[in-house]
Amino acid sequence: MYTVDSCTGNLTPITPATVATGANAFGSEQMVVDPAGRFAYVANLMSNATDQATISMFTINSATGVLTPTTPATVPTGFFPQGIGIDPFGKFVYTANSDDNTVSMFTINSSTGILTPTMPASVAAGWSPLSVTVHPSGKFAYVANQDDGTVSMYTINSSSGILAPMSPVAVPTGSSPFGVTVDPSGKFAYVPNAYDVRNAVSQYTVDSVTGVLTPNTPSVVTAGNSPTSVAVDPSSKFAYVVNRLDNTVSMFTIDSNTGNLTANTPATIATEQQPFCIAVDPSGKFAYVVNENSASVSIYLLNKDGTLTAAGTAATGTAPVSVALTGTKQ
Repeated sequence: MYTVDSCTGNLTPITPATVATGANAFGSEQMVVDPAGRFAYVANLMSNATDQATISMFTINSATGVLTPTTPATVPTGFFPQGIGIDPFGKFVYTANSDDNTVSMFTINSSTGILTPTMPASVAAGWSPLSVTVHPSGKFAYVANQDDGTVSMYTINSSSGILAPMSPVAVPTGSSPFGVTVDPSGKFAYVPNAYDVRNAVSQYTVDSVTGVLTPNTPSVVTAGNSPTSVAVDPSSKFAYVVNRLDNTVSMFTIDSNTGNLTANTPATIATEQQPFCIAVDPSGKFAYVVNENSASVSIYLLNKDGTLTAAGTAATGTAPVSVALTGTKQ
């Protein structure tokens, strides 16, 4: 846990510096913070106590940033949850369960932050779902399915949070999609395909009425080696792609009409070893990349032209794979 310097973006460890989760929280989208900055949730592949997959639940101290486990501290979810998502109104949480090909669905208690499974508690996804992303409107959800190279698409019941498959139920991507990022305007979506031989990021237009994703022309853009995570700045002008196997971040400008990505100059910036996930802070001034093999976070400043400038690093615990921020736009 860190505080963020609003001028430099530097990270300072909070006291205490860490809080316990369940076991094997692994995946680029394993932690989410609710939009109001009151609660945080971590998907655990297995819990320390029971070997059952769980979600750890925390309240956030608004003054210090410290995470405190709720009571109870966890809630069971589907098997091997490799991604977690939250709706923009802080009402619902979802996990993508890679070993039972489902999405678990929960409602959030607005006072305590505790999660309660919906009825039914899950909905079918594709093969080996890795992530869940909720559209900025709160109307739609998207799940990246690694083993069948698709994105499952759902509408969200605004009262219950239950997901209903769209028609069509899925859209193809490249090989091994790791996640879905919808830009803040809600018009475009991007999928990093980690093991695609083209090192491709798939790009889509979002139908504002139905939520259906339509591949752009061209349908993909080339990033670095093994793209695993995409972040878009709050203005929806720029996109950043983490490339796990060449230790870089690719930097792109977004065409406001088509959503197509065009490489910036320079096209990449270096990270430390095996970067996994990137997040842009809500103010749009800083970006953070967690480096799994370096046990660090790389810190960057966002420039007006969409390029990044390295601003230092901060140490983390062992093998960090996910980063989430609280805060408001400035």
